[in-house]
Parts: sequence; C-alpha cells; structure tokens
Amino acid sequence: MNARPLRSFLPFLTLSLLTLNVVRAESPAPDHTITNEAGTLRFTLAVESGKATYRIDHVDTPDKNSSVLESSPLGVTRTDADFTSDLTFVSASSLRVIDETYPMIAGKHSLIHHRAVERTFTLQNALQRTLTITVQATADGVAFRYGFPGQSSQLRQLIAESTGFKLPVNGRVWLQPYDKVATWAPGYESRYRNGIPTGTAAPAAEGWAFPVLSQTNGHWILITEAGLDANNYAAHLQPDATDGLYRVRLPEEPETYGVAPQAAAISLPWAGAWRTIIVGETPAAVVESDLVNNLAAPNTLADTTWIKPGRAAWSWWSDMASPSDFKKQQTYIDLAHDLHWEYSLVDLGWHQMKNGGDVAQLATYAKQQGVGLILWYNSGGKHNQVPDAGPQDKMDDPLVRDAEMARIAALGIKGIKVDFMQSDKQYVIALYHDIMRDAARHKLLIDFHGATLPRGWSRTYPNLLTMEGVSGAEQYWDELYAEDAQTLNTIYAFTRNVVGPMDYTPMIFADPAHQKPHKTTNAHELALSVVFESGVQHFVSSAESIRAQPAYVQDFLRIVPVTWDETRYVAGAPGELAVLARRKGNDWYLAGINGEKIAKSINVPLNFLRAGNYACELIGDGDSAHTFSNSNQVVNNTTKLTQALAARGGFCARLVRK
Repeated sequence: MNARPLRSFLPFLTLSLLTLNVVRAESPAPDHTITNEAGTLRFTLAVESGKATYRIDHVDTPDKNSSVLESSPLGVTRTDADFTSDLTFVSASSLRVIDETYPMIAGKHSLIHHRAVERTFTLQNALQRTLTITVQATADGVAFRYGFPGQSSQLRQLIAESTGFKLPVNGRVWLQPYDKVATWAPGYESRYRNGIPTGTAAPAAEGWAFPVLSQTNGHWILITEAGLDANNYAAHLQPDATDGLYRVRLPEEPETYGVAPQAAAISLPWAGAWRTIIVGETPAAVVESDLVNNLAAPNTLADTTWIKPGRAAWSWWSDMASPSDFKKQQTYIDLAHDLHWEYSLVDLGWHQMKNGGDVAQLATYAKQQGVGLILWYNSGGKHNQVPDAGPQDKMDDPLVRDAEMARIAALGIKGIKVDFMQSDKQYVIALYHDIMRDAARHKLLIDFHGATLPRGWSRTYPNLLTMEGVSGAEQYWDELYAEDAQTLNTIYAFTRNVVGPMDYTPMIFADPAHQKPHKTTNAHELALSVVFESGVQHFVSSAESIRAQPAYVQDFLRIVPVTWDETRYVAGAPGELAVLARRKGNDWYLAGINGEKIAKSINVPLNFLRAGNYACELIGDGDSAHTFSNSNQVVNNTTKLTQALAARGGFCARLVRK
C-alpha cells in the first residue's frame, strides 16, 4: 500500500475477496488532462471543431515528453444520437484515487494491488445528449471507457465507434489478423505477425485483432480491451492503419450466421469496455501487468472454496476418437492419478461413449482415482455451423443449460470446456456471461475454446480458469505452423498471455500420424508448462509419450504448479527469446524458450530471488531434439546462469529455498 495517509476508506469483505477502495479528493488539475501518481503518464483530451481526440504522453522530464499515442479520435454512434461530431466540452470531475487489493485464484499474481487516478470528462452533442469518458491512469498504463448517463429501459443501438490508437510510425508491432468468418472461425487463431512496421495494413478486410504490442519511442505498449460486460460487443481493429492509426472495428456482420445483429442493444445508464493501453520502458511492464484484471468487475461469487486450478491429462490431440472410448479414457485418468494431476479432460464425442462404460461410470472411476473430469460441449448449434460436434444445443438455451449443468454436477463432474463460441457480437458476449454465472451456481469450472480474448472475466467469475483464443498446439495439422511454432510461442508470452489465461495445450513429446511433427525440442515443450499461464494446464501429449520421458521429467510434471504468487519477466523479446520466472510460496520456477532456428547461449540473472541459497534443478536440451539434460547446483540472487539453448530449444528449472 502507498505510505501516504489515506483520508477516507470503505472496506468490505466477502468470503473470498477482501478489497479496500479509497477515494480521495485531489487539488484541481488542468480540465483536460489526467496524470498517473508517478507523474510519468499523461492523458490529454481535446475537443476542437466539434471533434474529440486524445493523446497519451510519457513525461520523461518536467520539460520533455515522448509520445505513447499521438492525437487519436474518440466517439461512438447510436441510432438515435451521434457522438462523433458537433461535440462540446462540458466539465471534468475531480480526481479520485482508487486503491484496492484483491486476490486471484489463478493468474500471474495471487494478490493484486491496484492503485489508479481516475477522472470523468463530460461532453455533449448538438442535441444536448451526454457522453462521458472515464479515464484511469496507473503506474503501468492508461485506460478509458465511454458512458451514457441517465435512466431509461428503452433500447438503443450502438452501431459504430470512431475510437483510434495512433502509434508513432517509427516503431514495429506484433499483432494477428482477425479471423474471417468460416466453419471454425473466428477464434483468434490466426498467426501473429512478428515485429512488422507500424501502420502495415492487415492482409484481409476483417482487420487486426487485439492485443497489439508495439515497440516505439523507447516504450513497449500493449493495446487491448478489458472489463467487457454483457451490454457490449467485443471490438477489434480496422485493416487500414495508415500513419499508425489503428481504429476500432465492430464484430463482423457474418458472425453468428444471422442469429444476432452486429450492433449492441443498450439501455441507460451504460458503460462501455475499457480501451486499455499498458506502457513501460521494458517488456517487464507489459509481461507483469495486471491492468486487464484491475479494470474488470470484482468477484461476484460469495463462495470460491470449491474452485481448484490444476493440471489435466487430455487424449483428443493424440487420438481424436478416444473421447468416446471408455477404456482409453481410463488410461488418461490413470496418468493423471500417477502424476498427481487434478483433472482429465474428456473431449468431443464423450456423449456417445462405449467400450466398457458411459460417462457416469467414468466419473465414478475418476473419483476413485482422485481425479476430476472436465467435459467438452459445443456452445450452441445455432450461432455456429460446426458439423457433427456434440454434445451441442446444451449451452445456449437457459433452461436446457441449467438442467444439463445440474445433471453432470450430480455425477461429480468438475468442469466444462465450451467450444465454438466463434463471435464477438453482443449475443455471444452475453452467452459467455450466462455460462460463467450458471456454471458457478453448479460449482463447475470453465474453459472456453474457439473463443474470444480474456478481458478480465477471471476476476469477476473466478471459476473461469482458462480460455483458448490462441493459435495453439491444435494447429499442428499445418506444416507452416509447425515450422513457426517456436517463434509464435515467444510472441505469446508478450502478447496473448499478457491479457489473461491461455489454454494453448502445451507439451508435445511425440507426434501422432495425423499431426505434423513438432520441430521445437522436448525441453522447449516442457518449458511451456511454466512460460504459459493457465488456471487449468491441459497437457497435450499422449499418455504413452509422457510415461516414456525420464524420471526427472515426470517428477517435474508432478510438482509444477499452475497458480502463481508472483511473475517476473527475466529476459527476451518477442520472436526471439522468452525467459520468465514464477514464484509459488518460497519456490521459484524458471523457464526459457528459444524463438529462433539457431542455437544460442544466454546469461540468466537470478536477481529476482530473495536472499539466501536455493537448490536449483535444471532441465535443458539434450544431445538431440527429443532428449533432455539434467543438472543440479546451488544458486543465489547474485548468480547468473549460463544456459545453452538448442535451435528451437528451451529449459526449465525449479529453485527451492534451502
């Protein structure tokens, strides 16, 4: 907590969440600006000739600034009111300080301290209709969102948005094209572009997806969206980014195949999602940031004691017919039992299980082995056109969903994987919220697949432990993906996984015939268990290939956590190298992956360690891509590990305080 005295406070306690909110009046500031407490980031609003714009500057010295975002447009359009022109500035609220501390069941940090300065600007259009722009400035970024005050149940359509983010053009960006609507898309599964020039146009009319990572003007900047509720669509970006201006784009009209409109239906009062800009001088500020969670609504669940993150065995990737085979599923339950993993995921087709039993009998067997089951579902059947993917039509209708959740909870099922969401329209965003709320009532964990990006929902609904929204190991059917996987993996550590849990399904040790051979080393694959954060870590390898690994690898898999008390960026840059350290209690887990096709040697500082000695067991690349090396030494916070990485290689280590 900040050491300065706090004049007023309002504590409130739930069974699972302790949060302290402090709001303090501050001395007046210039009407059109807000600056974070450190005085390093400044948001400036301008209203000129009826147009609203903003800029964000880094205050380098009292008389020198550098641009984070240059002058960028603001504005939204409703069917009954235009807030993009003929605007006038009305007022700015007093500054207030938000100071809250809250726990996270899963994520980068187990306890998060969010401190921000907030201000609301009020504008009016030519019809005297009011638009508010609320801004938060923190140590690691700036966020803003639109609002409409008033009280009215009459529905209005939010049909367009003029918001833009103008990056200085002398930089480079990492971002992915937004998926074109197809049978299996959109699902945020296009390939990231690796450090392309700022302003490069998207390859297709659907534009770019969030998040966008930029390196420019001495800053690392990540732009995304947070705090998205059921009253909104999720946005992405227009294809044209001339002069570095990336403009917001609504969901694509063909999404949901006519089931839902592109616009959002809203009533008053209304608040939009937070347009979120994380800023730092090094990648550490981006990688370690919790800003997306900070901007989300607080935990809504009174009881969270039943929510247990964990590791999961998963058969589908290596044997797609296996979910309907009772005996094969027993094999993966046995694997989870032997490795002390908490879960086994039974994927598509389990409702037609045969060869010895059904899912009820499998749940009984899993309970006897001390393993929880997670079951796969198609999200709907109306808003996607995925053929022969069942069970389906169980999650989109409220009454059917409630009955199905009650049925499987009674069997002892612990969670659900809901797939093929495939749209960012308001209809589907509301469905996410409905599923999270209802699953919590039945004490079911959630993994969303074929899904949008995390937007802080794991804070609001802690039973949401992971989401896909990434081009992960499922994509190994594609030779080009296998060729580039090592590069993509390093990019994800600085982009997709920054904004929330990521169900990449890591750790390939062997290659089934229907998948392309992996070219990353097995040590690289093992390292992903630490580099990638997910409240449920579904390990993709077959039971046979995991059991074939050295005893020290299996021992590591028995103990590696999925929840973390602390996360640190150690070294690297997207597309080249990612080295992260994560703490659980007094122990640290350190992992690094090589994003390039050339071998390299790196020096890894251990200055994140506390004082004292640590026993370090390190697993690295062996003599071939499919073998490991294993070593032990004593280290402390002055040690620099010299680590050799094979081409596409990696390493991981456990550091236990002595």
